[in-house]
Amino acid sequence: MAYNKKYADWSKKKWFEIIAPSRIFNEIIIGETPAYEEDQVIGRTVDINLAFVTGNFKYQNMKVIFQIYKVVGLKAYADIKEVALYDAYVRRIVRLGTSRIDDSFVVKTKDGIEIRLKPLVITRFKAHRKQKSDIRKKLKEFLVKKAEELEFYDFIEKVINYEIQNEIKPVLNKIFPVGHVEVRRIARETPLVVKEEIKAKM
Repeated sequence: MAYNKKYADWSKKKWFEIIAPSRIFNEIIIGETPAYEEDQVIGRTVDINLAFVTGNFKYQNMKVIFQIYKVVGLKAYADIKEVALYDAYVRRIVRLGTSRIDDSFVVKTKDGIEIRLKPLVITRFKAHRKQKSDIRKKLKEFLVKKAEELEFYDFIEKVINYEIQNEIKPVLNKIFPVGHVEVRRIARETPLVVKEEIKAKM
C-alpha cells in the first residue's frame, strides 16, 4: 500500500474535548476538535444550537458560539462568544402588515465586558417613522441600563429566558402595539483571546 503522508500526519493529531462554561452550561462536553499541539486549539470556535446545550427544547430558535480560551491536558475550555437567533426564526416572525425595527450598539456590562447588542422589534401593525424612532430609542435606553446593572452571564441568562424582553414589552406597547421584542444577537466585543496571542501560537 502506498504511503500517504496526509493520512499519516492526521493520525498523529490529538483529540481535545471542548468544555462549556460552568455558568449556565455546567461544564458539559459540547464537542471535540483535533490538533497536533495544545496551542493550536486556542481561539477555535464551535457553533451549537442552544437547545442541544441546555437540553431544553424552548431554546431551539437560538444558537450559541463558544470560543476556546484555555487548554488543560486534553480538555479545551470555552466561553461564550456570541448568542443569536436563527435567521429562519426571524423570517417567520416578520409578516406583511407589520414593521420591523432593528438597532445595533455596543454596551459595557457591570463586570466590564463590552458586548454588541442587536435588538429587534416587530410591531403588530404598520408603524409610522416617529413611532419606530421612539420605540428604538426607548429600547436602547432600557438595554444599556440593564447591561450596566448586570454582569455578563446574568445579562445573557436573562435574555435567553426572555426576562428582559418581557419586562420592556409593556412599556413599548404604550408607544405602539408590539408583537415581538427580541435580542437578535449578543456578540462579545471584549476578546477572550488576544489576536497577537493566537498568531504567536500558530
